[in-house]
Amino acid sequence: MQLPTSWRHFKRNAESKKLRYKDRILPQVFAMNTYWYIYMRTRNTELGNLLGEQYLKMNYKAVAEESAYMYQRQAWKPLVRLLGKEESKRENESDNEDTRALIREKMESFLKGFSEVSQRHRSGSYTIHDVDLREQIKEATVKLVVPAYIEFLDAYSSALPSKSYVKPEAVLELLDQIFNGSDSKLKRRDSKHLTRGGPSFSFDGEIKDLRRLRSSTSDNVALCWE
Repeated sequence: MQLPTSWRHFKRNAESKKLRYKDRILPQVFAMNTYWYIYMRTRNTELGNLLGEQYLKMNYKAVAEESAYMYQRQAWKPLVRLLGKEESKRENESDNEDTRALIREKMESFLKGFSEVSQRHRSGSYTIHDVDLREQIKEATVKLVVPAYIEFLDAYSSALPSKSYVKPEAVLELLDQIFNGSDSKLKRRDSKHLTRGGPSFSFDGEIKDLRRLRSSTSDNVALCWE
């Protein structure tokens, strides 16, 4: 069974539009939204019954799920890699100034990257339209990011200046705000600030604090800051 001509054109146009994005994440968001929409709108209809559930899953649901996987891999996985331990065997030597500087660099890079991705979501560029799909993506992202962040803090918080990082609860809340937007039932806060034990917290402000700390360290500490 073939899709009507208009649907085939729609699919070709969708694939063509994916190639025009310069942002490498946007094609995945676009494909995820488009193919999930087709799957959900077609199943349980006369056309969907004619095509069959297996056909719809293979041609639309599977494409949407693969795009969702690529979105998470490209948008969030790089942040998790920033918190990895494989870059330096010296990281366990928390008293070593070079190591402490590397740990601060990792935290700065994580906060900067997290801020950039969250801003793209809040601007609407990375909006996931379907509520159920958005919730699935949020849960997967929380499971990917939050445990890695907690593990990093557990291992290296002693090497970071006090009050120079976000509590895991704040990261969790921001992820909820990123994906739920106006649907969130949590208390609203300014999009750039999170509560951290009282006063509001700013990713941008904390990045500046870490950079100031870096500039005050020994000239012998070599770092590669972007």
